[in-house]
Amino acid sequence: MKILCTDLEGTLAPEIWQEIANEYQIEDLQLTTREIPDFEELMQRRLDVLSKNKISYNELKLFLETIQPYDQAREFLASLAEQYQIVIVSDTFYELGLPVVKKLGNYPLLCHKLKIVNDFITGYKKRQEEPKKNVVKAFKAMNFECFCMGDSYNDIQMIEESDGAFIFAPDEVKASRPDIISFDNYNDLKKYLLHE
Repeated sequence: MKILCTDLEGTLAPEIWQEIANEYQIEDLQLTTREIPDFEELMQRRLDVLSKNKISYNELKLFLETIQPYDQAREFLASLAEQYQIVIVSDTFYELGLPVVKKLGNYPLLCHKLKIVNDFITGYKKRQEEPKKNVVKAFKAMNFECFCMGDSYNDIQMIEESDGAFIFAPDEVKASRPDIISFDNYNDLKKYLLHE
């Protein structure tokens, strides 16, 4: 059995922070690792914005339930079930990502955890350093054949460790890594994966 480690945001569903930015009309929350590759710097900006705007976690939770996966994402993952175990590997947080992952089919989600105090997000705890890379290394150490898909620079760490990798990405990311096979739709990627 092969394993497919897939990113969540930008790959199977919209960028959660950008969805929050649109809901609350806060431009600073539009930034992702595509614009700010340093995760700690990006997260500190996000936490500062939430604090400044006094957005509570319970308020956010209600909004998160409305975020839908991309069209055909659930069907794409389900179509691979006979040949691949699916694991979602993300730099999101359980508290933000689980509502979307449930709609995709409730696959295992490996990500980080938020610190919530008195109903406000005050910080976060990373699962580990280079988490995406280490997930793939761990699966390979157990003799799994591991494939990866993602959409951004922070996915490169797991892509470089994989037995096969694919990217759904903006042109600038594709241009920076022409060695990674790229796809623009689930159907073409499904055909490729099922005949790999």
